[in-house]
Amino acid sequence: MDPKNIQYSPIFKSWNMIYPIFIYFVVTNLAMSLFTMFAVFLGADPQKQYMMLQTAAVAVTIPFIARYYQKDKKEPTVFWEHMQLEFEKKTTAKKVWNGILMFLAGAAAGMMLNNLLMLTHLEEISQGYQEANTQFFAGGILFELLGACLLTPFLEELLYRSVVYGRLCDMMILDNNEKTQQGQKRERQSRFLAMVISALLFGVLHMNLVQFIYAGILGILLAWFMEKCGHFYGAFLAHVGANLMAVLRVETRIFLWMEAGKPAFYGATAALAILAVLMLGVIQIQNQTK
Repeated sequence: MDPKNIQYSPIFKSWNMIYPIFIYFVVTNLAMSLFTMFAVFLGADPQKQYMMLQTAAVAVTIPFIARYYQKDKKEPTVFWEHMQLEFEKKTTAKKVWNGILMFLAGAAAGMMLNNLLMLTHLEEISQGYQEANTQFFAGGILFELLGACLLTPFLEELLYRSVVYGRLCDMMILDNNEKTQQGQKRERQSRFLAMVISALLFGVLHMNLVQFIYAGILGILLAWFMEKCGHFYGAFLAHVGANLMAVLRVETRIFLWMEAGKPAFYGATAALAILAVLMLGVIQIQNQTK
């Protein structure tokens, strides 16, 4: 059999998209286990220092996933050619505004989704979510900011948007060298389907129903931000915004007014939804092809 046929077979392409996730889990869990054993040896309580240990494990994992990202960017694939063209045609000012707007949109959308999920009471019945939430806020605000709000979004955007979403696009999008309208329509449909599949993977791998819904919806938004930027920095900043609001909500009192009663809660949720939609509209207008 021709090696080229093996390389570009559907089975190979599917595995090429999946195995970086496998590497991510293996390295992160192995590092977490080693750091936990070291913490126990020093007499620390791993449960109380969970976020510190998780931050260290994420820092160890980043170089492994960054290798796949750098490798993919160097290859002349349909996805990365598109990303490079999209990124290079933007001015520095537009790139900066994209970052600011996407950070704010991610913050608003994240808070809105959290509010909507609170209304469903799924958080109260999901034991997996409660355990994940306890771990998320174990270890102090310093490591919540460094780990949950910076390093973890960076790693997850490298993996789920830059590598997984990128490879999904390359697997699903056929070359449209003649730039026909039919080909462009098919490419847009394929990109949207890749957004949905990568978002579903992002949600499923959080391993509880509440985060599956939250991360699944947010994942589509983050992939769209990457498309608009031509780079993963927009998705990263939006992810930072969403996680930062979650940390500030729990660790400070600045959002207590939102939970003072149903009118305030419903009003804040509606306002956040309107703000997120307006931000998305501005981002769309700013990044329209001219």
